[in-house]
Amino acid sequence: MKKTLFIKSLFFGLIISQLGCAQDYVYLTPSKQFINLYYTGYHNFVLPKDAYNLERVLPQNPDKKGMIDYTNILQEAINKYPVLVMPDFLVLINAKGLLIPSNRKIYFNKHSVVVFKGPALGRLNDIIKIYNASNVKIYNANIVGSRKEKKEQKGEWSAGICILNSSNVEINNFQIKDTWGDGIFVGSENGKVSTNIILKNGFIDHARRNGISITSANNLQITSVFISNTYGTLPMAGIQIEPSLYDEEIKKVNLRNIYTFNNQIGVGLNLQSFSIKNKSQKVIDINIQNYTDDKANYTFITSINDDSSLLNPVGKFIITDAVLKNPKKDYYWRNSTKNDVEVIFKRIKKYKNNSLINSNE
Repeated sequence: MKKTLFIKSLFFGLIISQLGCAQDYVYLTPSKQFINLYYTGYHNFVLPKDAYNLERVLPQNPDKKGMIDYTNILQEAINKYPVLVMPDFLVLINAKGLLIPSNRKIYFNKHSVVVFKGPALGRLNDIIKIYNASNVKIYNANIVGSRKEKKEQKGEWSAGICILNSSNVEINNFQIKDTWGDGIFVGSENGKVSTNIILKNGFIDHARRNGISITSANNLQITSVFISNTYGTLPMAGIQIEPSLYDEEIKKVNLRNIYTFNNQIGVGLNLQSFSIKNKSQKVIDINIQNYTDDKANYTFITSINDDSSLLNPVGKFIITDAVLKNPKKDYYWRNSTKNDVEVIFKRIKKYKNNSLINSNE
């Protein structure tokens, strides 16, 4: 990352730190009743006739307790077959992760679990890697990251699923827990964009950085996802929208039916990287509908404009039909009131101690 962009990111991190977002964190087990409204567990998708079961490439009587590393064997088959079924038991994956090529469909079985032992030591130490790929679909993903491992790990990376510079990707019915970095990352690391991405019907718990990070996206749909207990390294948001480079995009980002619970931030928006002199003005487009947050320090945090009179982004950040419950600090913090991006709240209900205190109809 360039020095100036590092400074902007560091600035946002210092803001969050000063607001006390990392203090007095306690893991809270989310109610299964609420989770089931978003993620109902294994779904019995109809397998295509040409689906190749990855158990066929494993040794006879394979290890099912995550003691033997099968990364290389599984990767060879993933490179070869377009439609795959994961082994119906726990498999151990090392720091290489699994790289998914274009034109792949991957189905997790009822008892399939990918367990990542790491160690996570830096960028691109992601678990499921969709890099520069197109036409990828993953169903019933069940992923456990390495944040509870005792071995030394570094940095803030290692997402459960990382989508970089990719297009036409669908992640349908997923569970991701205990990642060293983000639960899911969508975007780019080099100023490009991920397009036509669908994330739906999922549960993300105890990610160390963000539940979902979005850095560069055009036509991103996130629907019916429950995100809880994000804590460990800044920003610690349920969902964080934060381009790293000016050349990235935040367009047609649509979030619907999302529940964030006991995260340090519910939803964070940082557009400082779009405030660049002598550049064309960036236009953003974000819609959040039917959103509930409970027990964040701050439900929303935005850092949209740079007050040093740089060219600022424009566009709309719209939140409609939201229920904001029991923030530990406040419902909304922003770095400036002089937003060139319109921040619009419609039909918002605010609760404190589970009692309705304000309704914006």
